[in-house]
Amino acid sequence: MLRQAARGARWYQYVAHKSPSITSLSRLRAFSFLAPQLLHYGGKDDKIRFYEQDTRGSKTRREIDPEAEDRAAKEEVESELSQLDKELEVLSEGPYGPNSAFMRELPEHERKIALEALQKHAEETGEADDDLGLDKVFDDELDNMLREEFEGMAMEEENWLSEAVEEGSLEEPVLRQPYEVTLNDAETHPYIDKLNECLRRLANDHSDEHAKKELWKWYRRCRQLIPNFLQSIPEDALTMIWESQVNGDLTRASRATRLQALAEDTVSAGRSLPTHHALSYIQSLQESGKIHLALDQWEACQTSLSQKKEDLEAYWKLGVQLFAAADDPQRAQDIALAFMANDKSREPRILLPVITAWGRQPGKEAEIKAWALYLQLKALLESKMTMEDYDFVSIGLLKAGRLDLAIAVFKDMMVTAQDPANDSTAIYKAALGLVGNLQMSSIREQDVNKISLSTLTVLPRRFQNRFFYASWMKKLIGMGEVDSAAKVIELMYERGVRPDSKHLNGILAAWLREGNAIARAKAEQLGWSMVQQRIDLVWARTASPGKSPQLHVRQEIDGARIPKFMQRQVPSANIETFSILLLHYTRRGDDDMVKYLVKCLGDAQIRPNSYFMNHILYAELRKQDIRSVWNKFKAMSVSIKPDLETYACLWDCGKLQYDRGRTAFDAEFPSARCLFAEMMKWYSQLPPRDKSTAQEEFSKELYDQIIRCFCLSKDLPGTLVALYSLRAAFGYSPDEVTARLIILQVSRMAGVPADTPKRRLRRLSSTPRSKENIAQVNRLVEILSERKAAGLQARGLSPDQLEPQEKQQYQLEIMSDLLRVVIARTAAAPGQIEDQIAKVAVEMGVSNVDLGSSLDDDNLLL
Repeated sequence: MLRQAARGARWYQYVAHKSPSITSLSRLRAFSFLAPQLLHYGGKDDKIRFYEQDTRGSKTRREIDPEAEDRAAKEEVESELSQLDKELEVLSEGPYGPNSAFMRELPEHERKIALEALQKHAEETGEADDDLGLDKVFDDELDNMLREEFEGMAMEEENWLSEAVEEGSLEEPVLRQPYEVTLNDAETHPYIDKLNECLRRLANDHSDEHAKKELWKWYRRCRQLIPNFLQSIPEDALTMIWESQVNGDLTRASRATRLQALAEDTVSAGRSLPTHHALSYIQSLQESGKIHLALDQWEACQTSLSQKKEDLEAYWKLGVQLFAAADDPQRAQDIALAFMANDKSREPRILLPVITAWGRQPGKEAEIKAWALYLQLKALLESKMTMEDYDFVSIGLLKAGRLDLAIAVFKDMMVTAQDPANDSTAIYKAALGLVGNLQMSSIREQDVNKISLSTLTVLPRRFQNRFFYASWMKKLIGMGEVDSAAKVIELMYERGVRPDSKHLNGILAAWLREGNAIARAKAEQLGWSMVQQRIDLVWARTASPGKSPQLHVRQEIDGARIPKFMQRQVPSANIETFSILLLHYTRRGDDDMVKYLVKCLGDAQIRPNSYFMNHILYAELRKQDIRSVWNKFKAMSVSIKPDLETYACLWDCGKLQYDRGRTAFDAEFPSARCLFAEMMKWYSQLPPRDKSTAQEEFSKELYDQIIRCFCLSKDLPGTLVALYSLRAAFGYSPDEVTARLIILQVSRMAGVPADTPKRRLRRLSSTPRSKENIAQVNRLVEILSERKAAGLQARGLSPDQLEPQEKQQYQLEIMSDLLRVVIARTAAAPGQIEDQIAKVAVEMGVSNVDLGSSLDDDNLLL
């Protein structure tokens, strides 16, 4: 034992002897030369703060702590040492100490008995007085032995150190990867180590998103704090960093900002960008809105362009996009046509941005050029033109205000492979008398102008209806192009097709889903305009004297460009309009607007539906106002027929009501049995079709919520009746979640002191007593399961061989047996529990439901 201690001391001496000096340590630390204690300007209370920013030109700076990682590592080590001290202290007490794991696992009363017995045994045997001091352990003989041992160690160390110096000169240099960064002065830096670690992780796994984020963080810190870092970084490392940002999980704005910073760093270090990096940089400038700077860089890039085929094609495609975005469609078209003429196999879709660029130009000539180019694209692609191509052109023309051209493109998409005679290319051939396949060379702007666009973009009569426009709007809204869908409404007005409330409700809801202030302002103005139109209509229909009531709504429309159709007479609001506005204001917690909307609903003489009522109830539930939820349900259900969502809201409210650990409670809210009876009465009165709908909409979440409410109410007979009733009505059976709810309910049936604070009721399941109760209930479930399985085996079956329906019934019977056993234990007359369960079924309105078979006396005595 002493020899081991001596060896440990020897190793410590060697390590301490080889530790670096103070000056070398100062060079190794990242911020030691900037530490506040080494700067002697200012007062003693002055502080130095360190900041970092994404790019040199960025105005966003974040304060950092350069010693945070070292401090965190130190705290982690101290925490581990503290934990080890605690564990050693417990171990020193022995396996039967008061804090040992064995003693903590014992129940409270057994633990007290065991501690008393151990203390009595210690007093009888005198073990408590055996604590010897150090002065009784160490003597002069042991001191002399230690002195001789350490003197020998000192002599051995002198020879050992001299041998280590000779061996150290023969060590092989450490092999580094070509992408690892090394500083020119051969010094190390903790930030460089972190950067190299991230590079190694990314080299092993190119899809590691966390490594990509960490790589950018340490690259940015190295760039800002280490001199000559950009000149020291290898090309391989720079390529890895570039590719990690191009392919990383970033937003478009973040990616563009980082690529521009990388390009600027590369150029500032005197290096040239590879072609594909330069094109990515130019594209990032375009995405940032710096179109003219991107064009300048594109022009300058041509002299150093790589001659690879893929790089050349990417370069010219990017040029077309840039000139189209810069509203120079003629230059973009010239490049695109020359690009395709040089190689017939090249992709014709390079024309797509040119078409939309011509659409943005004013004048009839630009419109003709856009349509001629679109016909050329269709002639080149033929059947290869996809839905995405049609969407790109139609949405681009809609945004440019070329509504007639846009609807003609959408019409082409609708008639593809179904009605080729009404396709735009077929109309063009028929107008010129051409036969055979249409060639790109035969489509000229002069011919398009001669035929006239009104003829070429004519809409078939069968498409001149609301359903055609509604399908277009639905597609646009699904793609997130809500403003484009609003322009379809304007097109409907221009074509003499009057939209109805359903069309505008879709746009109203889509604007509200966008969530930004401008979309919300447009949605609110549209919704309240429809409400005002409805009130005016009711006022005129009833021939009331005077002017109809005018709405007084605060509308924030600053910066919102109101669509043209909203300046026309819009369709009047219906209950769906009110429901959408109600959902919007309840989610925002605007109670004043909710009350005003309900008042306007009365002025509009519209009868609310269950959807409207449900959101009124959910608004009160979010405020945990149980009384208001129940009172409004009773008041509104007189004239409104509830649906399944209504009762789902009430059961959510019941969870707050029945949970004793919560403060929300109202004496007028019904018990779980009464609420269940109310729901089953509603269900029994539904017609067959509505019953089928309710069965389809009934979810496992609602099933669990109902059982949870009975469990929180500690209603064992009610839980049993609910299990059988819900299976009979909706086909749901207990699963692991249901079993856990019931087991917790049964384990909590043990008495709880009446003065227990509510904040402690929610933590009862974590106490040793509760854990013991849960274990006992689990054991009871195992016994019942074993007996059920034995009954199946007697018939030559096993639980694994049962059909799904049979297995559900099997699980239901196990849970019902558990509940019956516990009811028998707690009942005053165990022999009458079936009569008690039957009375509960009558109270819950399901007296005709089969509640399973009763247990015999042997099982009831488990």
